[in-house]
Amino acid sequence: MLYQLYQAQDDLLAPIRNMAARTRFTGYPFMQAFDALTRPVDALMEMIARYQLTHTRPAWGIEEVTSGNQVVRVREEIALDLPFGTLLHFAKDIDAPQPKVLIVAPMSGHFATLLAGTVRTMLADHDVYITDW
Repeated sequence: MLYQLYQAQDDLLAPIRNMAARTRFTGYPFMQAFDALTRPVDALMEMIARYQLTHTRPAWGIEEVTSGNQVVRVREEIALDLPFGTLLHFAKDIDAPQPKVLIVAPMSGHFATLLAGTVRTMLADHDVYITDW
């Protein structure tokens, strides 16, 4: 019952979100003269437009990192796939073994990809695994 109410709320607010997304001021060069007035309204419209139950999962965007003195390619591999989550491994093309690190993403409804900066930093000196719920 609760999920149906959430979905009904999401469906009812869809036209308002669409209107807010289309009334944002970013991209209009003539509005820069009124920047102090339009920025708060633009931020409010963005907040309303993003208020929804599901969001698009951002990409990891980690294709290469600097490890030691060299730039190495990074591959995203599924190490373990279970019904409740996936264990991802960011494999690098290097010969020297590095310490393994497990990053446990919070189960708070956010995507694990929000930790991409942390993963990128750890990849310089570690063999990184991360949970993806």
